[in-house]
Amino acid sequence: MDMDERWAMYEALRGQVPAWHPVGVVIEADGPVVRRHYGTHGTVGHAPLAPGTDVAALVRRQQDAFAERCEPVEWKVYGHDSPELGPALTAAGFTPGRQRSVLVAAPLPGERAASTAEPREGVHDLYRVPGQAERAWDVAVASPGPHAMPYAEMIADGSSDEGDVLIEVLLDDASVVAVAWACVDEGPFTVVGGLTDDDADFVKACTDHWRVQNLLGQPLLAEAADTLRGRLLEVGFTEVATVRPYHWHPSGTPERTRPAQFLDWLHDDGPLWDRFDADFDFKPSTTYRPAITEPAPSAVWDLHAHAHVPGRPVPDLRGRLEAIVQRGLLTATEPGEFVYWLDWNHDGYRYDPRRVDLPGRPPRPGEGTYPDGDYYLHVTDDLRLGTFGHPWEQTVTVWGPRLLAAIEDELTALLGEPVRRRNRGR
Repeated sequence: MDMDERWAMYEALRGQVPAWHPVGVVIEADGPVVRRHYGTHGTVGHAPLAPGTDVAALVRRQQDAFAERCEPVEWKVYGHDSPELGPALTAAGFTPGRQRSVLVAAPLPGERAASTAEPREGVHDLYRVPGQAERAWDVAVASPGPHAMPYAEMIADGSSDEGDVLIEVLLDDASVVAVAWACVDEGPFTVVGGLTDDDADFVKACTDHWRVQNLLGQPLLAEAADTLRGRLLEVGFTEVATVRPYHWHPSGTPERTRPAQFLDWLHDDGPLWDRFDADFDFKPSTTYRPAITEPAPSAVWDLHAHAHVPGRPVPDLRGRLEAIVQRGLLTATEPGEFVYWLDWNHDGYRYDPRRVDLPGRPPRPGEGTYPDGDYYLHVTDDLRLGTFGHPWEQTVTVWGPRLLAAIEDELTALLGEPVRRRNRGR
């Protein structure tokens, strides 16, 4: 597939509901328009507008949809889009941003050289640099941009089944001083999210690394202006289009956090597991029982029993167990507090139990409470309350005074008396 074919494929995707989209994002189609609702903001993409389209009415409908959710919206208009669109957006109150070039670069042959064991200087893959994830976050998020995809948004989006995030960092005396990031997904391009520095050597090193080898061998697609545009042209990019973002903010205060999102291993998932391992003395094993030092107060129920009455299984045990736990989490957590769903050695998620599983809201992520082949947890960030499902012992542990008080009676009615209980600390 040559670059023209890839660009045509990219263009065609602008008006389609994607097969995969980030956790916590609600996708809605309105004729040629596809809206993405992130909770905190939204975006608009669209297929070519047919002749005779009432562009003003189309724009108003999108404004109404985002105003209902109090989401600021970005609408990208490409140079070859309908000439009516930009004026219609401006007339509706959208603010035009600076025009940027859309640039593409083909993959390069070869393999990327492996990083040194403890790199201190130069450009390296962040996932190969220990202890610098927080520093990279601070540098990237503080960068003024504008970036095609802000760093925090890329991390929140996470990865698809066929993709991942790519993060390059420039080290000076083993500390991150510049960051570049890109997203590999099921589309025709790896999308360059942004670079915090337009130094020629940094731009070349990062883009060469991504062009030599990424998960799907895709060419790169970037948006840039001014010095960065020139740097990209110097290292082999070609301009294929121009794009101008338009922004509109409804009245009211948008939500500050997405209702649900993927947990990135470097920034969220790994550190939370480290704290859980230490605080609960977690010992994963198919034979070691129990796998954690159960906190006080806590209670453990046997999932084999299924009910008080021997030999009479409970219909839809998993669904009933999950409903009880979710009602308890709503009661035991504070408004605006997140619950973290963890799956040992797999992707985890966080969600606000008050903003998921509602009309117009995303579904609650994760597989639930019942340990279906792996350890499943629901926990708060401070680990003061939660559930722990043991797949081989076939038990569920519940801890935290408020959560126990909320669901202990219902769990006992469903599963029988707890098989273990701890009411006091050591």
